[in-house]
Amino acid sequence: PEVPALPTFALQKAISTTNREYNRDYWTGTVYTTNKRVWEHREDFKEYLRSLRPIAIDMETATIFVAAFKNRIPAGALLLVSDIPMVPDGVKTEKSDKHVTENFVNLHLKIGIDSLMQLINESLTIKHLRF
Repeated sequence: PEVPALPTFALQKAISTTNREYNRDYWTGTVYTTNKRVWEHREDFKEYLRSLRPIAIDMETATIFVAAFKNRIPAGALLLVSDIPMVPDGVKTEKSDKHVTENFVNLHLKIGIDSLMQLINESLTIKHLRF
């Protein structure tokens, strides 16, 4: 089943502000998350994705969003897009992965940490998981 994940406005604001402070562009939009392996080689699935028109496809954050949805916790994700598998030359390679890691991962982490610090410094409350 598809689960809508709606980010908290405070988190969205903190991330967008921090990105701007680092003079970085950012995009917001629908991200399709899936556990399908090697989906980028399945034309039927890629056609389905084209019909949905997501701005990105993710394989790691589904668990976070399901837990947040179940517990009514506003959630968001700051994703670092490392490949463009919907186009033939966009599938991640060892070389492209190394380039992204060397050039963008540290900045990505700084933006994430600084965004969370904004939330902490403004004393915004955070809900906790219920089991």
